[in-house]
Amino acid sequence: MRPSKTRVAYLLEIYSEGKATAEEEQELFNWVVKGNEKPVKEHIEKLISSDNFGEAALTVDWERLYQQVLKERNAGDNQPVVRKMTWIRWAAAAIVLLAGTGYYFFTAHKGNDQKALTNIERVKMDDIAPPDAVNAVLTLDNGQRIILDSSGTGMLVEQGSVKVMKLPDGQISYRGSSKEMQYNTLSNPRGSKVIGLTLADGTKVWLNAASSLRYPTAFTGKERKVEITGEAYFEVAHDPALPFIVSKDGTTVQVLGTHFNVNAYDDEHSLNVTLLEGSVKVGTIYGRQPKVIGPGEQAQVGKDGAIELVNSVDTEEVMAWKNDLFSFKGEGIESIMRQVSRWYDVDVIFEKQVTEKFYAEVSRSTNVSMLLKMLQATRSVHFSIEGKTIRVTP
Repeated sequence: MRPSKTRVAYLLEIYSEGKATAEEEQELFNWVVKGNEKPVKEHIEKLISSDNFGEAALTVDWERLYQQVLKERNAGDNQPVVRKMTWIRWAAAAIVLLAGTGYYFFTAHKGNDQKALTNIERVKMDDIAPPDAVNAVLTLDNGQRIILDSSGTGMLVEQGSVKVMKLPDGQISYRGSSKEMQYNTLSNPRGSKVIGLTLADGTKVWLNAASSLRYPTAFTGKERKVEITGEAYFEVAHDPALPFIVSKDGTTVQVLGTHFNVNAYDDEHSLNVTLLEGSVKVGTIYGRQPKVIGPGEQAQVGKDGAIELVNSVDTEEVMAWKNDLFSFKGEGIESIMRQVSRWYDVDVIFEKQVTEKFYAEVSRSTNVSMLLKMLQATRSVHFSIEGKTIRVTP
């Protein structure tokens, strides 16, 4: 019989407190091994945000729970566990395991879980809330600027025979066709929620914070070309007669109809194109040989125009931003804080270098302290918040 939500909450609570009997632990194990995810995440979030965060974490034997799940999953199963246990990405207080890898979530090094456990302190810090609105700006071909947060729903403007609509969910949609070439730019600043856009050909685009897209109000000619800064996810409408091209500083991504993500922030080490569906050709103006990538692959374009192909990419990690998540699997603190800076609209100062790698996943709808507490619980990094500035020290 499937346990009730109240029963599950009770089992998680007494397990976290170290008070569960052997029978109650087995009942919890049997339930968790089926991949039930939501109540576990909710319970862990509750632990992290509680006043006795450190004390609660010390009593949670997540390692034993994980090992029991591994044992149950492996029984009579020839498939690798790592492919099935995606829910274990959630964790608390420097001690929960990343699915199938043997690394501890929120722990800087594999094997130093005991250090993290015995040194957890109660974390107190100021806080910064996540974005609560879309602060994007639409700039028309004539230079007119439309602040979308303060604009009502319905038709925003008519450009020739093309209507620009703001839908009830806040997304922007272009409807109509035109032979006249006019360009609009949608800019989504730091500290703004993700905004969705439907182009005149039906292509759907989602823009992350600190990103922009320049595009024609209607596509004419022999190609559909847009220009990007920052990060965007594309679901391109299929049209064999009109290739769709995404351009950024000499790098082009050419498709006929497919789903892919482009991370083109200037402060990142490379421009990364990750394919989820279909096929994509990535080229540059630097004379490099173009690369064609398939689903699950990533093309990394360096500052010198060199294109490296990564054959197997964790697409869930790449797409975490669109799913309202921070997801880090072996990320350095500088990479993590670049994402924090864009999302929460904060400046980050590094007092000294931090070389450890971190594993964490948390909702982007939470205050920044939630993520910082998780990272700080490893005892390898410390944060302080002063207004809209976060200082990072070892």
